[in-house]
Order: sequence, then C-alpha cells, then structure tokens
Amino acid sequence: MNFESILYKEIKITNKTSPTFILNDKHVDIWDKKYNYYHSKTPLDYISKHIIDSQKTKSDIFPQIIGKDKEKFLVKTALLSNSTILFTGEKGYGKTTFSKSIANLLPEKLLSIQDCKINDDPTYPICFSCKKKYLDNKEIYLTWIPRIWVRISGDPLLNTRQLIGGLSIQKILEGKDLDHPEVFLPGRVLKANRGICYFDELGAIPTSLQTLLHELFEEKQITSNEGDIIPFKLNSLTMAATNPSNYRGTNPIKEPLLDRMEEIPILPPNNLQEEIIISQNHMFSNSTFKSKLIIPPWHNEILIRIIQIARNKKFPISKKILTPPSCRGSIKLLDHISSNMILNSHNVTFFSDYGVNNQIVKLSLYGRIELEYATNELKNDIIDQLIIESIKLTCKEIYNKIPENLFDSFIKLIKTNLLNKKHNYIDISSQNIKKIKNIKLIPQICSQISNIDIKNTELLASLLEIIIHSISICVPQIITYSNNQYFIKK
Repeated sequence: MNFESILYKEIKITNKTSPTFILNDKHVDIWDKKYNYYHSKTPLDYISKHIIDSQKTKSDIFPQIIGKDKEKFLVKTALLSNSTILFTGEKGYGKTTFSKSIANLLPEKLLSIQDCKINDDPTYPICFSCKKKYLDNKEIYLTWIPRIWVRISGDPLLNTRQLIGGLSIQKILEGKDLDHPEVFLPGRVLKANRGICYFDELGAIPTSLQTLLHELFEEKQITSNEGDIIPFKLNSLTMAATNPSNYRGTNPIKEPLLDRMEEIPILPPNNLQEEIIISQNHMFSNSTFKSKLIIPPWHNEILIRIIQIARNKKFPISKKILTPPSCRGSIKLLDHISSNMILNSHNVTFFSDYGVNNQIVKLSLYGRIELEYATNELKNDIIDQLIIESIKLTCKEIYNKIPENLFDSFIKLIKTNLLNKKHNYIDISSQNIKKIKNIKLIPQICSQISNIDIKNTELLASLLEIIIHSISICVPQIITYSNNQYFIKK
C-alpha cells in the first residue's frame, strides 16, 4: 500500500471489526463497561454531559472559580454550542484558571494507542503511523494516558514547525518507516488531540501564524505554511486568552480569527471576600510546612483591601496608578506575610509581620504597580498611602463593632492589666494576655468583632492589637500609636 493511501485512509473500529487489544500485557475488551467510558468520545462529549447533569442537580461544575456566575453561564453556553472561547481581560484574573477548570471536566485518564505521539483513540486513529499499525497487525497495544491540557504560550518567535509539526517526505523516500521518530514530529497543536488546546496570550502570536488557526478553530484541521493540509482531523477543544491590546508584546488579533471565537471577558473579583478566598486558595503557604499559620480575618481584609483600593478609581490615590496589581498580587501578598510570620516565630499575624516600614507588603507590590506618567510621587510613597487607607477603612469597621456600653470598661481593663506603668505603653505580650483571657468582658468584646477561638492566646493577642489600633485611629484622644507602640493618654 502506498504512502498516500495510508495518509488519507479513514479507519473506524467497531465491536465487530475490532482487532485484539492488549493493555498491560493482557487482552482486553474495550467495549466492556470497565473501559467503554475512556474511548470513542470527544472532549466536548465529556464536557457536555457534565454541563447538562449540573443543570439538573443545580451544582457548580467550576468550583475552582470563586464567584463569576455570569462568566460561568456564558462559558457553559459557548461550550454546548461547540464554540471556540476567547477569554479576554487584564492579566491575573483567572483566564488560565478558567481553562484548567474546563479541562477538569475531562476524565483523569484515557485509553490510547501505545507510543502514539498524538494520543490516538483506539477506535478512530488519525495519525498515519497508527493507521499503519491497524493495517499491518492483528494485535494493537494500548496504554493509559493522563488528562490532556496543552498550553501554547504566545511568543513572537513561535514558528510553524513548533505550532503544527512537520512531516519529512525525504525521510520516507530514504526508507524510514512511517512510525520512525524522524519522519514526523507533531507540534503543540497536534499534541492536544483528545484534550484541550489552550492558546495563552493569543495576541502575542505572530499575525502570520494566526491565519493558520482559522482552520483549526473551524474545521479542526491545519494547513502547513507550504500549503499542505495535515491529514489529521483533530479531536480537541480549542480555547484562547489575550490581554488588552495596549499591553507590551500584545498584537491585535486579526478580525477573521476573532469572528471564529466567542469573547468572554474575565473581570476582577466582585468583592473583598471573593478575592480573599481566591488568594487563600492559591497560596503557596498552603503547603505542609506553613499549614499551621493563621492569617486572621482582620489582616486578610487589610491586605487584600490594599490591592482593591489600588484598582478602585474612586480613591484619589488610585488615580495615580496606571497599572494596578491583579489577583497574583493578592496571592503573593498573603504568601510573603506568611513567610515573615515564620521568620518572626509567629503562628498568627501581627502588624510587625508587615515588616519594617511595611517592606514585606511592598515586596509584593513594587513589580506589580505602574504609576501614571504625570505622577511625581515614588512607588514607595504610593504604596504607603494604600496601606494607610486600607488600615483606616478596616479599623473603622472594627471600631464600629465595639459595643458602646462596654467601651469604658474595656479601656479600664487595658489600663489595669495591659499597661506598662513605667513607660505608659500598652503591653500586648502573651503573659499579659493569659491574665485577662478569662475575664468576662474579653469574650463579650471579642465576640462582637470576630468569631474566633479566644482560648488561642496568640490569636486573642492579634485581635486585641487590632481593636486597640482601631481605637487609636478613631479616638486618638484616648489611645495614640507611635514608634510601633500604643500609649494611653491621661
């Protein structure tokens, strides 16, 4: 049989025309219930079933995505329509996470023809080396492959061979077999067969290569730059993401390509609590050696609010910021605070964990903030103002939760039990906290601020610190804050 007849021949295997399949050195019936789920289906088949089932059970098929109900609905609609999705929006708001969440709807493993470079389905081989196996052999060896999610990063230097791959007719004429490694090397697009092909930063791909994607998005096939159609009808789901066109290294996406995609904007988190949850879920600090650290709610709110103020143009300080930090800034901010807690031998966050002159907070923001060109202030001063504004807002909320009828008693308790009488500063040391934790007033006050376990001395100390700090901001005529210490006025 000549080369072209193998190249373009379509092979479909049924139960009646099946060769002998061998998996892990054993003959298997791939139509048996044990194996039937893992072949003969497209990625869209698996995903569509999840979407339809979720509508019946009212369940969320994208639990990794916090909030974004509108975006989830649009994604499900586009997927059921077999459309190519283009996620758009600022960097760091979850475009890639959305793509991975869609990939999580695929089976964790699939049956594939052994040694196939593009993960061929046992019942519908599309690569010529696998077709040749079916024509030459009565036994076909199979293997398990993991879930397929291939990221193609936008790169101005990306070339056709990297994207598509290459077939060497010369090697065939030299006598190389069709399954010889030198005959065909699949590109990244072909390696996504039976999975998801995700173009990260589509706008950074050269416009000359964007033209090659028209066929991929519409006909699930690709033509090489020499004009040869790659005879693989790909069984993959394609999606892409791009930053706004004013980003460095981002080119406008050609209109004919845009016309083949459904654009879904991915916006920043809707509110403070959503971003706190997102940041906590993606922290590196969730690893074992940091798992016992506690960033209490009041510090979570202060830290993440810093990021949100930087984005909110209602604040005068944010108008001086051209490029605000994304959710990655939120995540790294919590991570760096956690790291400093370890260095300070703290299990619970205190203001001292923000670093001298808030240097730990600034570490997370320096490289993620770009100032307006007309701004004369330094990044250091802008970040200081963001921190001050965030602390002020959070402390006002805490102060307003202190019951009026208990306020005077609380101040008296501080004077009696926490005051260093020699230097007149409030001493929130573990030794002093242990003395007062069983006083009835303490749980009465603390329960109004946060639902925490006040038996944890360090957590109680952190809560008392933020209450005292809130009083120093809202009623400075009673408590003042200076040189990292709190002083009660006479």
